[in-house]
Amino acid sequence: MAPTRALVADINKLIQEAVNPNGKRLEFEIHGEHFFQNLRQNDAILFTQNHYDKGIQNGSLGTLTSVESSGESYGEIKLDTGDKIEITQSVIDCMELGYAITLHKAQGSQFPRVIIALQKGRIVDRAWLYTAITRAETEIHIVGTQDDFAFITETPSNSSKRNSYLAELLQK
Repeated sequence: MAPTRALVADINKLIQEAVNPNGKRLEFEIHGEHFFQNLRQNDAILFTQNHYDKGIQNGSLGTLTSVESSGESYGEIKLDTGDKIEITQSVIDCMELGYAITLHKAQGSQFPRVIIALQKGRIVDRAWLYTAITRAETEIHIVGTQDDFAFITETPSNSSKRNSYLAELLQK
């Protein structure tokens, strides 16, 4: 889990090269043109849009189990729920590597083990770290510098800086 999409993309590339460097790449043909995505068989996949008709929600995770094309299908993904989803033209553009995800995408989810890539930044504060930690069910690892961790945990949360004027409204 990481705070920014840029850091997530970097982590995903590194993990893919480390754990699945030789997986068969997802290739497909649309209207006679040949395309490919840098997704490989056995990669972790994250869906970035809702497709309720297929049982996919934004944030759904799974594993690319097949890259064999057959008719309208370009392969298959086994979701973490156990359901199998055919990769069709309607879902091909909402798939990305899912080894690492942003905390935003993980909101409301729980995972047995969470590794947090801690990086000081505009959105990372105590509240962000607390939310990231509470995604873990049994095991958590925080990766980053001791200085960043100290700064993040010792600095007041950004939420305390909000000016909502709620107190003034309640007094009226």
